[in-house]
Amino acid sequence: MSQYLYLLSKKQFKVIFFITVIFILYKALMPPSEEHFLNFQNADKLLHAGAFFVLSFLLNRASSSITKRIRNMLSLLAFGVLIEVLQSFTGYREVSLGDVLADLIGILFFQLTYSLLKEWQLKRRKKNNIKDK
Repeated sequence: MSQYLYLLSKKQFKVIFFITVIFILYKALMPPSEEHFLNFQNADKLLHAGAFFVLSFLLNRASSSITKRIRNMLSLLAFGVLIEVLQSFTGYREVSLGDVLADLIGILFFQLTYSLLKEWQLKRRKKNNIKDK
């Protein structure tokens, strides 16, 4: 699977990232629709976590050094806060600290997943190098 991630360049991932940011900002600032994609309690929090997981993935693929990963995490969290601030001016959206927390959970869940996958890849490479010798 990881070999497919390299079919796109960092520049292409940046473009996809910014398109996704614009889409998420648009959806966050539009009046809520009557029809919900997910219809259960706290579905909104799951959507926030999922959106920020995806944003983290895209931003990580666009710039992947550890110092940039930390900067990216903070930038995405600031984006989540900005969404809530902008929603306070709409009159039809509510500001929610829970949404920011869900954003953070999505960011951290991606970072944990990414770190575990990297560790698994290293172990697999070491195991394959030992077999080759």
